[in-house]
Amino acid sequence: MGHLLLGSSVTLCRTVLRVARNLGTSAVGVSLAAAAAADGSRAPTFSRDVAPILYKSCIGCHRSGEIAQSMPLTTYESAKVSAKAIKEQVASRQMPPWPANSKHSLTFRNDPRLDDADIATLVAWVDTGAARGSDADLPPLPSASSGWLHPGGIKPDVVLSLPEVMLAANGEIPYVLQRVKVPLTKDKWIAAMQVRPGNNALVHHMGITEVSVADGVTPEDLDAFAKVGREMGVGGDALANMQPAVSDPLNPGAYDMLGVYTPGTTFEMYDHDSAKLLKAGKNLYINFNIHYTTTGRPERNRSELALWFAPDAPKHQLFRAPAAVATVIANGRQLLTDDAGTKAEGTDVAIPPIPPYASNYELVGVTAYTEPMTIYQLQPHAHMRGKDFKYSVVYPDGHEVTVLSVPHYDFHWQLAYDLATPLALPAGSKLVVIAHYDNSSKNKRLTELGVDPRNCGPDKQAYFRRQNQSWHEMFSPLIQYSMGGEPRARSAAALHVVEAVGCLAIGTGNAWLLGMASDPVVTPSQSVSSAALRTMAAVPFGNRSYQLLGVNPFMPQRHLKQKMAAKGVLIEDANVSRLNVTSLQPIAGTCP
Repeated sequence: MGHLLLGSSVTLCRTVLRVARNLGTSAVGVSLAAAAAADGSRAPTFSRDVAPILYKSCIGCHRSGEIAQSMPLTTYESAKVSAKAIKEQVASRQMPPWPANSKHSLTFRNDPRLDDADIATLVAWVDTGAARGSDADLPPLPSASSGWLHPGGIKPDVVLSLPEVMLAANGEIPYVLQRVKVPLTKDKWIAAMQVRPGNNALVHHMGITEVSVADGVTPEDLDAFAKVGREMGVGGDALANMQPAVSDPLNPGAYDMLGVYTPGTTFEMYDHDSAKLLKAGKNLYINFNIHYTTTGRPERNRSELALWFAPDAPKHQLFRAPAAVATVIANGRQLLTDDAGTKAEGTDVAIPPIPPYASNYELVGVTAYTEPMTIYQLQPHAHMRGKDFKYSVVYPDGHEVTVLSVPHYDFHWQLAYDLATPLALPAGSKLVVIAHYDNSSKNKRLTELGVDPRNCGPDKQAYFRRQNQSWHEMFSPLIQYSMGGEPRARSAAALHVVEAVGCLAIGTGNAWLLGMASDPVVTPSQSVSSAALRTMAAVPFGNRSYQLLGVNPFMPQRHLKQKMAAKGVLIEDANVSRLNVTSLQPIAGTCP
């Protein structure tokens, strides 16, 4: 089923629904049909009752050219063929897919789930014979504007088409980089966008950025740089001296991700007076970083990007970037920035591989924010072994809120979750993302890679690398956000990440404390290296005390009364100094 926003639907008998819930969802249609016969009303028909639901909630995916085109639901004939499957999928709430746990998440405006009345209508339609009804009752089929999914049927202002790519039947395909010149004479604000792969079976994901290149550099030059970079084991971006046209303000020099495609996420439209910036200039290109997966036969693909522009500048500029990756904890061990190994994509650490047959490998990511900011969208990304994700916020006063819980992460349905109300975070807040991975024989996703001997079975390790293939893994908890207010006001409200050495203890109300602590020293990094730990080990105890916030992922109970090196955002008021912790490591020496 589709992932477009839902609106109101046909109203059915609420009393019957309450009774049917007691009988189980499969009884809804029968109960409804019986009630309809008793009061003389008509059984549901496709034209009058079913088509409005399908057109609103399903055909964004179940139509030609979309991810579920093999099961089209745009006509009576195609829907009737799939009637049994429709009943089974909606009655079990497997469709429309919504992996988030609504009881343990905030509210999202792109939640596509059907209400009880819609489910009852679809089930009753199947149970009463799947009648066609009168064509006069059939609503018009929503325009797809040649495949574009804008809910208003509005055609894009710009469509950028990439050159066609020919792909081999098998083998490992390095990420394909393609670039298109920005076709603008002045900057534009993007109100909506859609990334459309030409061949859904091939494209695993796409990351899109806007880049600036030096005078005289052509797309052909960039392709040559990328090829040489792959052969040398370095990024082609470095060789080409490509720079972000729009940078991530929380990580200067890093790219704002203009767009992202994953299965299930293709169209997005911005709200709350927000938009994304597309710069204009002679040396600016839109860069497509595409991860393809082979299918066992030669294939071809041509991807496209559609843009809808806002008439005026918004109040809030949106940025998209990996979040909660400043510090990464793997199975309880905080990773050091100078650990040996290849840095995992989107992070500054080498994440250890998932061992064979590990069923619950855990990664925890942490990033604190020194300035006010607002989160609009959350998008967890992993591969075949991804099991679950949870995003939480630790506020400067220490209280914690779960923002998004995805208990059953689905490699084939990787949604971006748009918050109904943007989440404003004051300076000193911290985002924590916990993910688990299943590399056991119980993970049926691993069998989808067939008998390929590459790292796809539970008997193999799964690595976190750069340009990961589907049989590798990723930890990419993306967010889309805006900075809070004008730069001058943000600067006035900004806090600092500091480091201090002290003794780990438990205070009043079971609060964790860093006692006998040194004075805070401002530091540019939120995590720590082994070299830095050696330096901090020489720092003597002091007379300070800090309350430690959000410390549980660091398993402090293992280090009670030990000398510790701590980092975090320093939050001070008249009564207490707090550290919203981003790093907590034992160092040489014991507490007095």
